[in-house]
Amino acid sequence: MIESLLVVLTNAVEGRDDDFNDWYSNVHARDAMRMRGSIAQQRFRFSDEQVQDFPEEFIAQYLALYEVFDAKLFSQEHIDRVKTPYMVIEDSLDMSRLHDFYYYPLHFRDKAPRNSPACSVVLEQFQIISGREESFRQWYSDSYLPQRFKLDGVSAVSLLTFDEYGQMMPFPPAHNHIAIWRLDDDRARAFWRDSDLLDQCADIETGSTTVTCWDICSERITEDDVHNPRSAALAKEEAARARIKAQGSTIVSAEQRIKS
Repeated sequence: MIESLLVVLTNAVEGRDDDFNDWYSNVHARDAMRMRGSIAQQRFRFSDEQVQDFPEEFIAQYLALYEVFDAKLFSQEHIDRVKTPYMVIEDSLDMSRLHDFYYYPLHFRDKAPRNSPACSVVLEQFQIISGREESFRQWYSDSYLPQRFKLDGVSAVSLLTFDEYGQMMPFPPAHNHIAIWRLDDDRARAFWRDSDLLDQCADIETGSTTVTCWDICSERITEDDVHNPRSAALAKEEAARARIKAQGSTIVSAEQRIKS
């Protein structure tokens, strides 16, 4: 059972996207799935097609979603593997911009619970006015979510909230609630572009809402995929580790990552 969702927003060092994606998908994601507390992980990249205008560059170009059954244990596994070969952090990761927080589920709906369609993601991020959390959650689950969920192209949705339990970062995120919408048809993004429903909610801090679209960057992998790997996936992992060693890339310790 999923206890929490670890939402990680990252960037590659300028000019190092190929190295970054090779390391993250073929080494880091698989290292993480070998840790206790993990269930599954998938990566996405910031889409060229957005539904919200950003005057400046968005804070991240890549999104990773980790399904976790024990956040505290998963965090402890990260800490225990500091400066070991079991959690290699390559210097292609831009350490200056990193969002790395657990969010805990409040509501979940899925139109095809036994299937795993290839889905892009719409990420909604909110900062709810203090003391108005319950009002927001009721409005979202009773009014907003049902309207969106019934639309064609929407596959699943999760509403989640931030909680201090299990966090690796010593500070809170900019948004205390998020929603993850999975789309099996990207044309459904138009529903966000053409709607002002979120702006009408009085429980959300004015100007805080961020809605972003994300394309699939790598397939969803599970802990079973790394403990019982297919030959092709194992070959990619070995090649990525060999590249990092051959290039002499600086290895950033997990301790530095957690403190950043």
